Amino acid sequence: MIDKSKNMPVQRALELLRGLTPAADAASLIERLQAGTSSESEWQDSGELLLHNDASAAVSLLAAAVDSMPESPGLHYLLGNALRVSARADEAESALRKALLLDPAHANASTSLAHLLREQGRMKALAEVMQNAWRNQPRTLENDQKILAFLCQCERFAEADSLIPAMLAAHPQDPFLLRQAGEIALVLGRFDEARKHLRSSLDADPKQASAWLRLAHTHRFTDADDADVSLFTAATKRSDLGIEVSTSIGFGLGKALDDLGRFDEAATVFNRANSDWRSSHPWDAGAWQQFVTTQTNSLAQIRARNDSRSDSDITPVFIVGLPRSGTTLVESLLTRDAQVRGRGELNWMAPLARQLGPNPSAAMLTSAADFLLAQLRQDDTPARFIIDKNPLNFRHLSLINAMLPGAKIIHCRRNPRDTALSLWSQHFAHEDLAWSYDFADIGHYMGGYDALMTHWHRVLPNPVFTLDYETLVEDSEASIAQVRAFLGLEATSTPPAQEHTRTITTASTWQARQEVHQNSVGRWRHYQAHLPGLLAIAER
Repeated sequence: MIDKSKNMPVQRALELLRGLTPAADAASLIERLQAGTSSESEWQDSGELLLHNDASAAVSLLAAAVDSMPESPGLHYLLGNALRVSARADEAESALRKALLLDPAHANASTSLAHLLREQGRMKALAEVMQNAWRNQPRTLENDQKILAFLCQCERFAEADSLIPAMLAAHPQDPFLLRQAGEIALVLGRFDEARKHLRSSLDADPKQASAWLRLAHTHRFTDADDADVSLFTAATKRSDLGIEVSTSIGFGLGKALDDLGRFDEAATVFNRANSDWRSSHPWDAGAWQQFVTTQTNSLAQIRARNDSRSDSDITPVFIVGLPRSGTTLVESLLTRDAQVRGRGELNWMAPLARQLGPNPSAAMLTSAADFLLAQLRQDDTPARFIIDKNPLNFRHLSLINAMLPGAKIIHCRRNPRDTALSLWSQHFAHEDLAWSYDFADIGHYMGGYDALMTHWHRVLPNPVFTLDYETLVEDSEASIAQVRAFLGLEATSTPPAQEHTRTITTASTWQARQEVHQNSVGRWRHYQAHLPGLLAIAER
């Protein structure tokens, strides 16, 4: 133990504390700090040391620190972090806001507060914190990039968009800001503006993979002389861009050729792009089969532990299915009603499933459900029905049932060959979709998907409405009326509130903003002579 004589220097006490259990000696260290004329840096060093080892001890010390030096933003910031780690969210928020009141330019306090608000689903408040951080911090390129990237990561595109003009005025040639400006405009449906910014970003730096992909989705190609076709074609001949960029260029050119009806050329380009990506990003079919088997055997265990979440002020709605099966279109049509709010594709279910494991306790399920409800509810105008349209949530419907037994499921289906072709024509660049670059892998994945959905339909108590894409596009009004009845929506609809800017972050950003059409039904037939692997996918 540390010698508790008050004449031992604080620095020496800290040196000894680094090799001991902090909780045993925090009181002694606080006593030493309070007894002398300790500097702010000594309080901070002590707090940081304890924070890395024992958050509760850190809270005690840092509370004493801010009592001793109440005008120190750094100490309030550290106290906020210690309280946050200790799961004392309200107190943490108060401490972090105090740090920002004392020093509005305190970047770390802004970031910590924003992360805390994100954990609570308070995305509107998060955006306000980051906008204030931008106003108060030095206007450097690095700060602009960090703040813009964080807002986009949190899908606060309208707030990010409000900062773009000033950022570009200060840094007009920065490729990162130009690309982000283009991607934000694309998400918000301003396609001409998106195209302009993305072209400028590639002029400044052609090694931006996502800029090539987004550029291809800014419009439908109808003219063989389109300047972007020439840009993509020229770029495919370069050997200095790397596999990630060249793959994105290939998918962009393939999309342009497909739009133009040059299906044989598109097939060749798509083949090369898919093969290149798959060679360096293999998919484990065995692991997928094991996952499917585990899921079909785990429902009874999870249901037996469920004793909560039956009463909520909202009805969670999960739109699931294979990607490219119409999930974005369904959400888009439903959210025309102010009673319905769309959250896009939330990415929480898979990490929650990993964290909870195969046998979560009732307390764990309740905690996870509270967290997920906060992410759905958020802090904007309340709505009765809130949608998570991440299609891959079909993998975790038993866990959704255990956490949120009041949730409703909309299952989107589409012709398997059309689905397979649409998947194969997109570059997702995500490990969860590593199976989408080869038709044999797609077929194997579809088999697991069919097995899981058959199982869920048979055993889940949650209501599941199955909607065929072909039926939806043939008569969207009647189809959505059936979905509305399934959800329990009133027959009359009201337009959404103005604050909910329509954002679409998936590859469907262009299509979902057009009138509903049947042009994609039977699209696979254009490729049947060029892609024998596609024909191995069995039609439903």
